[in-house]
Amino acid sequence: MKNAFVSLFIAVAVAMIGVGIIAPILPLYAKAFSATGVSIGLVIAAFSLSRSILGPFLGRLSDRIGRKRMLVAGLAGYAVVSVLYAVAANLWQLGLFRLFQGAASVMVTPIAQAYIGDITPPGKEGRYMNLFYSAMFLGMALGPLLGGSLSAVWSYQAAFYGMGVLSLIALILVTKAVPADHARRQQHHNNGNTIVPLRDVLKNDGVKMICVYVATRGFWRQGFNTFYPLFAVMTAGLGEASVGLVLSVYMLGGGLLQIPFGFLADRFPRFPQIIIGSTLAPLLLLAIPFTHQLWLVTAIMFAIGALSALSRASVLAIRTELGRTHGMGTLAGLQGAAFAAGQMIGPPTSGLIADVVGLPAVFPFGTAIGLIGSGFVVMWLRRWQHSEATTAQ
Repeated sequence: MKNAFVSLFIAVAVAMIGVGIIAPILPLYAKAFSATGVSIGLVIAAFSLSRSILGPFLGRLSDRIGRKRMLVAGLAGYAVVSVLYAVAANLWQLGLFRLFQGAASVMVTPIAQAYIGDITPPGKEGRYMNLFYSAMFLGMALGPLLGGSLSAVWSYQAAFYGMGVLSLIALILVTKAVPADHARRQQHHNNGNTIVPLRDVLKNDGVKMICVYVATRGFWRQGFNTFYPLFAVMTAGLGEASVGLVLSVYMLGGGLLQIPFGFLADRFPRFPQIIIGSTLAPLLLLAIPFTHQLWLVTAIMFAIGALSALSRASVLAIRTELGRTHGMGTLAGLQGAAFAAGQMIGPPTSGLIADVVGLPAVFPFGTAIGLIGSGFVVMWLRRWQHSEATTAQ
């Protein structure tokens, strides 16, 4: 178990550095093709379209056939699409390649999370899953900083090729060091263990809570990631490297605090931790349009990342618990699909707000979506806790 965990921890961290490399430059790269705000949003959303459609199905497939094969295929897809980005000739091609990357990503992060869920001991859901999540966030934190620097010193294409190299390194790590699990999956089903029907999974209030939490977070966070680079360059007078730093600090705050918050999720009630983080994080977006100093916006983004980590730690612990009865891959896929749906709808909707009202309006709009999501989270979390208490009696 330890070797599998360490190997996946390193491989996913490396892969996420590669993915994060393009975060600060993709909106600017799309802008080079004379894209409007809505067009930029659609290009960014293409990644999430394929994730939202494929996530539940590939997650359930991994519950049947095993995780490693899908991880290998996804990392290979990352390597290929990095080259395609570099040779894109127009906006349509860029959107198509973004769609391909989304399909590859469904076979990496959700499937790796399901693998970790399989080997997590009962009672330690918070610490194990959040230790793994810290690898993802630390990788994503380093990625934008590296991508902004590569594009500033050389070119956008240099950042895309950097993503490809790191994806290949992660592919080699998974191939050589992560144990195959398809035989264990097959034995699991031969012993009479069945997969819960998807319609029954979706009826669970805990699953509803997870999905609405990640969907609304995906909406406001991807809206910020898409349009803050434009706001920073056009209004705040910052450069690509500074934008990369701002995006990295959010991930850094989440990555550093994900581990201690995972321990909190195992030791203390999860309800208040989820509500505090899911409410205060989007509220801080209200300050972004009035913040032009680099040090201040980085401090705000670190706080947003920390508050997001607080709520996410408990949500992940609940998801791991539910995964033991509803399928680890199924729930990881549903979470990824819900998050992707928010990411898909967020950029074009935020782009419409930017085109009609103005670029600064994107950020309070994200706050409103986040608070609406928190209201639904409270409702379904209370219902789930009540149903769990009733079942235990």
